[in-house]
Parts: sequence; structure tokens; C-alpha cells
Amino acid sequence: MSNTLYLVVLLALSCIASAQSSGAIVPSSLQPSPQIRRLVEALSGTWSITLKIEPNEGLPKGGGGKGEEVWRPGPGGLSLIEDYHSTGDEGEISGLGVAWWDNNAQRYQVTWCDSGNPDGCVVIMQGAKWEGSQVVAMDEWQKNGKRVTLKEIFSDITPTSFKQTLYQGESGGELKKFMSILATKVR
Repeated sequence: MSNTLYLVVLLALSCIASAQSSGAIVPSSLQPSPQIRRLVEALSGTWSITLKIEPNEGLPKGGGGKGEEVWRPGPGGLSLIEDYHSTGDEGEISGLGVAWWDNNAQRYQVTWCDSGNPDGCVVIMQGAKWEGSQVVAMDEWQKNGKRVTLKEIFSDITPTSFKQTLYQGESGGELKKFMSILATKVR
């Protein structure tokens, strides 16, 4: 065992022993919340996706693409991880998302990273929630001196398919659909 690994293991064991001797409860196995279990059950699996991009400045006639999303439980089932890959009129995009239930905020916290984002990753500021049978994620940021809102809705969720619809616009104004994704489970 290397000296560094030995020190890490020793430190971890001493932290556990310290917590136990102070009377702190050290969970042997954390259980996923009902909220994260619901999300994991709804989306886990490998999905073939078809993208439809609405007309915009970069694609005046709109566009499309195809790809795959793989959703799986994170460590201990306490989170949900998405691996994303698509190719189409916007080029090749790969992405990684992680969602987890934040009991204090009463919403899913979401971090999204993709190859098309110059910053690499973003934290979805308003998180996501179930609204009836849909999962709705909201984000807001500053662009060119204006506040921009993004709304992503996962709808028509069944064991074999779901739809993602993304809307964007100036905060306080009308949000316009800019992309939709149809997902079909790969057997």
C-alpha cells in the first residue's frame, strides 16, 4: 500500500473512531429519500433520443439530431446521474448531469456539464421538482445585461418513453420553445 493511500485510510478510520466515541451516529448504510427513488425509477435506463431544434439565429430553419441518454443511480442510490451524447445540426455534444434531493430546499439540486458550455458546468439555480406527473427544472442567469430564464420539462414519462421540452426567454417575458427531445427506452 502506498504511503499516501495508507494515510488516507488511517485518517478515515480515525474520523470514524472519533465520531463513534463522541456518541455521533455513523450510518452504516444511508437510504435514498423517497423523492430520489421516484426520480431514479422514472428515468433509469438507456434511452435513444431524437432532437428537434426550433429555428434560431444559428439555425434559421431549425434542425435536429440523434443520440443517447443513459440515466443511472449515483453512489448509494442517493443521486441520479445522466450521461448524454448527441450528434446533429448543432454538432456533437456530450454531457453529464447529476441530480440529488435537497431536503432543506425541498427540490432536486442539479449540476449539468457539457462540451458546448464554455464554462464547462452549471448549477441549475432553481433546481427541479415534480409538478404532478412532470419534472420541471428552472434556471436563470445574466446574458448581455439581461436576465434569461430556462425551463425544462420532462413529460409523458412512461416505462418506455418520455419527452423533454426546453423553453428560454427574457426573465419575466414569454418563454419560447427552443428544443424538444423524444426518448425511447433501449431494450
